Amino acid sequence: MTKSRWALLVVILLLAVALRLYRLDSVPPGLTHDEANYIPDAISILRGARPLYFPVPQGKEPLYLYSVALMMAIVGQAPFVLRLTSAFWGILLVALTYAWARRNFGRPVALWTAAGLALSFWGVSTSRMGLRSVTLSVLLTAALLVSRLAEAKSASLARSAVAGLLLGLTFYTYLAARVMPAIPLLFGLYLFWARRDMWRQRWRGWLVMLVVMALVTAPLFLYLRAHPAAEIRVGQLDSPLRSFLSGDPHPLLANVFHTLGVISLWGDGFIPYNIPGRPILDPLMSLLFYAGLIVALFRWRDPAHALALLWLGVGFFPALATGVDAANLRAIGAQPVLFLFPALALEGVRTVRVGRMRLPTLVGGAALALMLFLTGRDYFVRWANDRDVRVHYHANLMAIAEAIREGKADEPIVISAFFPGEYRDPRLIEVVLGESAPSTRWFDGRQALLIPAGLEAGLVIPEAIPPDESLENFIAPHITLLKKVTLHPDDFNPSFGLYRWRTEETRLALNGAMDAPAQPFTPPLNVGEHLTFLGYRLKGWTGEPGSAFEVLTFWRVQSPLPADRDGVLFTQLLDSQNQVVAQQDRLGAPSWDWRPGDVVLQLHRLSLPADAPPGQYTLIAGVYTVPDRVDAIMAGHAPDPAMPRLPVLVDGVAVSDHILLQTVEVAGE
Repeated sequence: MTKSRWALLVVILLLAVALRLYRLDSVPPGLTHDEANYIPDAISILRGARPLYFPVPQGKEPLYLYSVALMMAIVGQAPFVLRLTSAFWGILLVALTYAWARRNFGRPVALWTAAGLALSFWGVSTSRMGLRSVTLSVLLTAALLVSRLAEAKSASLARSAVAGLLLGLTFYTYLAARVMPAIPLLFGLYLFWARRDMWRQRWRGWLVMLVVMALVTAPLFLYLRAHPAAEIRVGQLDSPLRSFLSGDPHPLLANVFHTLGVISLWGDGFIPYNIPGRPILDPLMSLLFYAGLIVALFRWRDPAHALALLWLGVGFFPALATGVDAANLRAIGAQPVLFLFPALALEGVRTVRVGRMRLPTLVGGAALALMLFLTGRDYFVRWANDRDVRVHYHANLMAIAEAIREGKADEPIVISAFFPGEYRDPRLIEVVLGESAPSTRWFDGRQALLIPAGLEAGLVIPEAIPPDESLENFIAPHITLLKKVTLHPDDFNPSFGLYRWRTEETRLALNGAMDAPAQPFTPPLNVGEHLTFLGYRLKGWTGEPGSAFEVLTFWRVQSPLPADRDGVLFTQLLDSQNQVVAQQDRLGAPSWDWRPGDVVLQLHRLSLPADAPPGQYTLIAGVYTVPDRVDAIMAGHAPDPAMPRLPVLVDGVAVSDHILLQTVEVAGE
């Protein structure tokens, strides 16, 4: 290798490093829910856990998390380490891509390929997100490099075993890895059909690779077979394939048609991973890509070109099957080889000159310069400052966490949130603040109010998630604004207030605001062993068909529900035949966060049907539970699909499965 080519490789790697580390602490501008859920898992590995699979929240393969844990052991447990780990994998991918392309296509093609990957928006973005998918393409490229599948010199059985190990480890990276064995399988069939001479030389190594791969993957598949509920993501994504197998190809064909355009026509529409509509390649690189694709198709009898074509097709298959949204992530297996095809086009005209310059140098240099400009502008300026990116990466929650840290409060902090579920907004605040943070409590103020036990608490109310007017009236007299924080003025959630809340005064003020239910038993009524019903308030009832009304129910927590069940509060309007004519089931103060002494106010809004006949109707309320999939799995059993109602108890005896609030009259014409 000449000094100039060494210098070019060093420059490419330095550019890859710069683009993957520049402003890594602020771009992306926060954390997604998925990233936040990785951090406790990595910390658990540091503390001795050695899982084959993580079920929280939708199932995760573990290899990336082990690498995050290793990075945490070196530099600490800050959330930033997640991004640093991804950047390391992304830089390694550029180097491995160069090595694979050099072995199979020579140094000039390898330099063009590595440069394209290093400078691309796609390569940069996937190397800066704290997600496990980045590891798939690294291990896959390493496996294909070691295997020497398409090289003139066949690999030893030892090298084939190492390739099988690496290929097997891809199954521990990301869901899309499960189709990647199709690359060596299809390539073996290709050799048997088109290059029988090579097949005779290599079939033993090919077989060793597949056997070792199967042995490496066996523990994971045995675990998933024993815990089928641990992996919910497959069922969410494979519906087009199931439709195809059942005889309806239309959903799959529609996905294939739309997703094929992500390379050069329209892009991934999911903004956490891409500027919606931005294709992977710009127009100039697209022309080079299709030219290189034609070159590879004409050279299909050459094993290296055939392998590249198979790799491209199999790598894109997960995205083709599931659709254009999130295609940048699901097609990541094809990321290294995609940039080979523009390089093949440039190499195909290597002898053509324009004046004193070779055409590949002129065109390729212009294409890479344009790519660098577009990546810098689109990723670090357009995408990073987009309002919807700040929403998905929860810039507001990051600011709330910082305000809580600065406040150094000892009392609990109650936060109104869009997503108060255990593995959503609460997890993000938890990982940002760390273990020394004050207790945080959660509710969705648009539909509920959580009043924690104790005399006082902090209260965070984002501008976009204020308490409903019916709930705000209970807290407004008892809160004092401590600080208002303003974020970007065009943000979906542009500000939030941090308040001191005199919670004991709020609880006392509730006593005169509740009505007693219209049944022989007066509140408080125990509901199961977990809740006490305190009363309710009916507002807006007119009895006019088609009219809306609201029911506010009041509850005190006696004890949390079992970890593998989630509570739901329901309100129903029944006709004279006890048939439901209006209903709403919801819980804006999620039961995972319940603690003894908490008071929960839940608002239900119902509408009387426009065709409701006149007469008497009955308004009831109650509680039922639904399975918590993750906690059931972590407890070692499959989730129970039953949704039992909690019994209403009087003196310890169950008297009903609901509370009769009152009878109401629907007016006639």
